[in-house]
Amino acid sequence: MKRLSAWNWVCIISLIAVLISGFLYWQTGKSVDIIQDSEIKTGLQNNSLGLDAERDIFFVGTYNNKLMAFQNKTHEKLWELEAKGPFCKLVVRSEQGLLYAGNSDNNVYIIQIDSGEVVNQINVKRRIYDIDVTRDGEEILISAGAAANKHNLFLYTKDGEGIVNLPYKSIIRGVSYTKDEQEIIFGNDRGEFTRIDKAGNVVGMTELQYRIVGVAKMGEDFAALCNDGSYCVLDEQLKLLRRGNVQSNLKVKVASIGADESGEYLVIGTEEGYLYVIDPDGNKAVSVRLSNAVAGILGVDDLIYITGRGDFIKTISVSDLGQMNLYHIIHSITRITGAVSFALLLISLMMSIPVVKGKLFKVGKALYKYRIAYLLLIPTFILLILFNYTPVFLAFTRAFTNWSKDINTLAEIKFVGLDNFKTMFSEGYFLIGIKNLVILMVTGFIKVLTVPILVAWLVYSMRSDRQKYIFRFLFVLPMVVPGIVSSLVWKQIYDPNIGLVNEVLGKIGLSSLQMTWLGDEKTALWAIIFMGFPFINTLAFLVYYGGLIDVDSSLIEAARVDGATRRGIFFRVLLPMIAPQIKMMIVLTFIGVVQDYANIYILTGGGPGTSTYVPGLELYYNVTKFGRYGYACALGLVMFVFILIGTIINMRIKSNNNE
Repeated sequence: MKRLSAWNWVCIISLIAVLISGFLYWQTGKSVDIIQDSEIKTGLQNNSLGLDAERDIFFVGTYNNKLMAFQNKTHEKLWELEAKGPFCKLVVRSEQGLLYAGNSDNNVYIIQIDSGEVVNQINVKRRIYDIDVTRDGEEILISAGAAANKHNLFLYTKDGEGIVNLPYKSIIRGVSYTKDEQEIIFGNDRGEFTRIDKAGNVVGMTELQYRIVGVAKMGEDFAALCNDGSYCVLDEQLKLLRRGNVQSNLKVKVASIGADESGEYLVIGTEEGYLYVIDPDGNKAVSVRLSNAVAGILGVDDLIYITGRGDFIKTISVSDLGQMNLYHIIHSITRITGAVSFALLLISLMMSIPVVKGKLFKVGKALYKYRIAYLLLIPTFILLILFNYTPVFLAFTRAFTNWSKDINTLAEIKFVGLDNFKTMFSEGYFLIGIKNLVILMVTGFIKVLTVPILVAWLVYSMRSDRQKYIFRFLFVLPMVVPGIVSSLVWKQIYDPNIGLVNEVLGKIGLSSLQMTWLGDEKTALWAIIFMGFPFINTLAFLVYYGGLIDVDSSLIEAARVDGATRRGIFFRVLLPMIAPQIKMMIVLTFIGVVQDYANIYILTGGGPGTSTYVPGLELYYNVTKFGRYGYACALGLVMFVFILIGTIINMRIKSNNNE
């Protein structure tokens, strides 16, 4: 029996290591993904949550004016209540068997948990933003307002008797009782985190830098979320314990904030669908994007429930959160181990095959022989790999992931298949861009195949060499002007107030034709198309002129002897002879139109509406404005396919010319 070589053993061991690393990577990847879906379905857009742990009844307040109760284990719907507005806050008092539901229709509904019967209804005649209830269920704290500068804090008994009415001139979006329930803590639109007694006297205040959009209890402490994406955790004395930012420069339109029951983990959700779980050290234990805006967060026992403007309820296990750092470390180690093992597997496989091994030795000898030259080339190779090939590789691979400005670590980025490509067609902007691109391409072909050829022929036909030189110089001179300068000049030409076009129309008595050329959906795209009139493309002119001067003069003389007119010579002799140049300009125009968006960005930004939108601009906006990098990579990949086709055609044309 033939003994295995050392490389065979390395190959076997590497294969085993790859398989083990892959299995562990898959398993830890599943552990990292700790967000689970609940089977409770409302069929509506959810907005708020509540849970009676003793009765195991789960409550969902919807944005569609309905409140539903479900048996938590069986997911069976027990009862349903309809109001006239979204349910913004649910508070459960299990010992009293009551559910307190704040609704945007100005009412707080007090409901029997078992039957769903409304035992009382408190109308504060203002939109309700938040509520809190004492532990005995006897007193209700309500934040409500009629306008931005007309807001109130109300205290009511559960029987509907008013106790206190405190007026304020800023919206209070989050309220809570202190631990002893003798004082109130709230955050308002002025960024003031305030503690007052029940008479309205200010006990303490901390001013934050931005508008407060949410307040939540964290055990015995309180958390405030601001509209810049920052958060603060304070104790009852309003002493700052810690602060952080879920995402720099994130402007949160509507946000929700909550915590687990023990107050160890802070949970923050945004209208854009981003969900963050912050551990006690201020690190992001979870950072994902859900399909809809996050609206409701509830921590009960070992679970954190999350819902939002969609028919979904998700759960996160607090005990699993404690293992997240370990999972991330193992996940990273298995990824590195797998990559190293795979590299060893490839090397050992090549070394185990005699033919391949011989080739490698030859390459190795050549490298050693010319080692100085290759050593000197190493910096060039490194720079090429880093700045040329690595971005291309990333674009190809990340086009199939959820990579974004908020999902930007290897642990968070996930494979989403063809979702990004489906988004191109479902959102519609890409299709609109393709429609405009076809129009720009057709008109681009017309412009490059008419005036430049005509001008090149006219200059070529001049008898005086001096005149040819002068006109060549004049037609090529605009090339030294940067393209952006030309675009800005045309933006001024189209200006509705001082622009040349409207001024000329006014002078010749056609004031009725004056309009906002770049601000009207019907004219914006055509205004961009006519930019550069009379369309003497410098590059095209030089290419065509170069082709014309390369035509053998004997062919023209022979045509004249045969009685051909000047027009006949142009169409039957010169045009066929410069056919390769024409084909090349068609391909270059195709590639240029697909790639270019600079003029549109400068003149209209894609507007008005989407009348001048193109795929290149969609890609640019997704990278710079929206931060959807994976989707932008998918757009770039599609555009690359189109440009690759054009490049291949161009190469074929060049090869035909050489033949």
